[in-house]
Amino acid sequence: MEKIRELASLLESGIEDYDSQLKMLQAERLKYIRLSMTDGFGTGEGESKNSWLLHLKQLEDSLTLRRNSLRQAIREAADDIQKVEK
Repeated sequence: MEKIRELASLLESGIEDYDSQLKMLQAERLKYIRLSMTDGFGTGEGESKNSWLLHLKQLEDSLTLRRNSLRQAIREAADDIQKVEK
C-alpha cells in the first residue's frame, strides 16, 4: 500500500507541475501570436522570431519530457507492486 501512496503523491506533484508548465506554454504561444500579428518581434537576442520559436520548442520539449517521466514512473511503480504481490 505504501508504494501506491508514493506513486499517488508523485503523480499529484507531477501533474501539478505539468499543468503549470502547460499554462505557461499556452500564454507564451499567445504572446507569439500577438507578436506575429503586429510584426512586433525585436531584433535583439531573445526578441527575434527565431528566438521565440526556439523558446516555444524548448517549452514543448520540456512538457514532453515531463509527461514521459510520469509514464515511466507509473510503469516502474506498477512493476514494483507486481513484484511485491508475487
